[in-house]
Amino acid sequence: MKFLQNILVTIDFSESTEYVIEKAILLAEKFDSQITLMHVISDHSVSAKMDKFIEESVAANMLKITGRINARGIDVRGSVIEHGVAFEKIIQEAQTNDYNVIVASSGKKVGAESYKLGTTVEKLIRKNQIPIWVVKSESLKSIKKILCPVDFSDASLRALNNAITLAQTFDAELTILHTYSSSTSYSIWLEVDYEQENQLIKTAQEEEFQEFLEQVDLNDVAYKKVSIEGVAHQEILDFIKDNDIDLLLMGTTGRTGLSRILMGSTTVKVTRELPCSFITTKAKDITDDYFESNLKSIESIINSAKQSFEDKDYTKSIEKYSIALKQHPDNIPILMGLIDSYEAVGNQHKADYYKRYGREVISRLWGKKYVSMFKF
Repeated sequence: MKFLQNILVTIDFSESTEYVIEKAILLAEKFDSQITLMHVISDHSVSAKMDKFIEESVAANMLKITGRINARGIDVRGSVIEHGVAFEKIIQEAQTNDYNVIVASSGKKVGAESYKLGTTVEKLIRKNQIPIWVVKSESLKSIKKILCPVDFSDASLRALNNAITLAQTFDAELTILHTYSSSTSYSIWLEVDYEQENQLIKTAQEEEFQEFLEQVDLNDVAYKKVSIEGVAHQEILDFIKDNDIDLLLMGTTGRTGLSRILMGSTTVKVTRELPCSFITTKAKDITDDYFESNLKSIESIINSAKQSFEDKDYTKSIEKYSIALKQHPDNIPILMGLIDSYEAVGNQHKADYYKRYGREVISRLWGKKYVSMFKF
C-alpha cells in the first residue's frame, strides 16, 4: 500500500508558488504519490474576451508546471481550473475526490507582519477536513527536525501519528512537546505551598504524558519528549525558533470549549505567526494506509495493556484496556483483555458485563454462529 497517494497542490502564481511546487515534488518523491494541480480564478467583472485570455494563460502555465513535475518522474493526475471563491472551490474539490493532503502557500506578506497567513489558507484550515501542508515562503531545505505539540487530545494523537510517519519517511528527528501551566494564585484566605503544588502538577503532567505516548508506536523513530511550563503558543513558537524546526504538525481541535467546534486556540495563535512550514490535521490522517497505521496503533495499546497484566498490575491493565475500548468499541482482543483483568481482581460482575458486551458485538457484526468461537 502507498502512503499519501494523492496530493492536491493549490497554485496561485504568487512568489510562493515555487516553494509550494518544490515541497509537493519532495512529498511525491518520498511517497510515490500522484499530484493534482489546482488554480481558482477569482470572480470579477471583465469582458468575455479578457476572461478567455485569463483562462488560456492559466492553462498554459499549469501545462508548464505539469511538464516540469513529469520531468522529475512524478505523475500529474490532472489540472483543475475553477472560477469563484478560492477556499470554497478547493474544499469542494477536496471533498469530491480522494486526496490525502492539500499543499498550499502561506499567503502574501502584509506590511511588517511577515508571518501573516493569507485569507484563503486560514479559511482552509478552519473549514476543511483534509490535512493541509502550509508552505512558508523561504529557501527550500530538507526536513530534519519535526515538532509535534500535544495536549493529550484525540486531535493531537492524530497529529502525532502523522508526525511519526513523516519522521520515519524523512529520517528526521521528532520532538513531542507538551506545555503546562503552574499554579500562580489562590484566594488570599488559603495558605498554599506553591512549590509543592507545582511539583504535584508537574508530576501529574509527566505521568499523563507517558500514558499518552503509550498509545503510539515510537520504536522506529528518533524522538525526544519535552515538557515545558508556560503559555502554550508562546512556548511552541520559542521552541521552533530556538531549535531550528523545519516542520510543525498540530491538530486543529483542542480539549475544551469552543476550540472543539472551531480550531484549538493554541493552533490558531501559532499558525497565525507561521514560524515555519506546518501541517494541520482535523478529521483525516495524512496517510492513505489507514489499515496499517490503525493496526499499529491498536497493537501498541494492547501490548502495553498485556504487559501490565503480565506484571500483575491489574488496575493499570484495566485502565489501559478501558481507554482502548473507548477508541475501538468493537475490538475483541481488547474486550478479552478486560475480561481477564477483571477476573484477575475478582470482579466477576464486571467480567460478566464485558462477556455480554462481547457476545453482542460478535452476534450483531459477525453473526450468532461465531459467538461460540470465543470465550464469551
